[in-house]
Amino acid sequence: MPKKESYLKRIKDIHLQNPAIAFSFLWVLVVPTLGSSLLLKGLYTNGLDWNKYDLYAPEIIIGLTLTGALLMGLAITPTTILAIATGFLWGWKAFLPLVIAYAMASLMGYFLGKRLGQNSLEIILSNYPKADRLIQDKKGKWGKLIFYIRISPVIPFALSNLLFALLKTGWKNVLVYGTLGMLPRTLMAFTLGTYAESFIQAFEGQENNGQILILISLMILSLWGIFRFFKKKSPTKKVKG
Repeated sequence: MPKKESYLKRIKDIHLQNPAIAFSFLWVLVVPTLGSSLLLKGLYTNGLDWNKYDLYAPEIIIGLTLTGALLMGLAITPTTILAIATGFLWGWKAFLPLVIAYAMASLMGYFLGKRLGQNSLEIILSNYPKADRLIQDKKGKWGKLIFYIRISPVIPFALSNLLFALLKTGWKNVLVYGTLGMLPRTLMAFTLGTYAESFIQAFEGQENNGQILILISLMILSLWGIFRFFKKKSPTKKVKG
């Protein structure tokens, strides 16, 4: 019982000292689901001929890229849903703008989380010295962790942005390793959209055995990489006599 009380007290302390981060975690867990429902409903019922828009027009490219970055960066729409929709509506000519939007959204989510997070991680770890030492030991080596978290098909994009912000992994690591890590699952979702013949086919469970195998493989790789990252001991520095 004391441990449970201590854990609840820690949550209460975080909420009292920084309610913004508590609200942020609630936001990234709830809002993307609602946002995806609204997005899909709009695409189903809009009835527009999306192909009539010239994607190579600069204003269209910039508008789509900024819109995608805002939707993902503010945790309004899940990245997978947006990738499928983009692939379905515009095909491969929209893939590069999608990747750029993803990179921008990563930075947006990271800096927002860093601003809101403040000293929340210190509060969380104050009663867990072993975990604190582990985090301190891994500072400056976050690239691999970011890559393996991003490659996972089950860890939400917005939630991972908050995690990276609390860990203070550095925006360059988030940009480089995060973009590399997201490519496999985003490419798969985008490809699914390009081959779909209708919105229903694109969004309503058209995964085949090959896609399921890829998802399982990515999840296993992610879990293995995260486990190895935290279990691998950092080399100790030799003290010169």
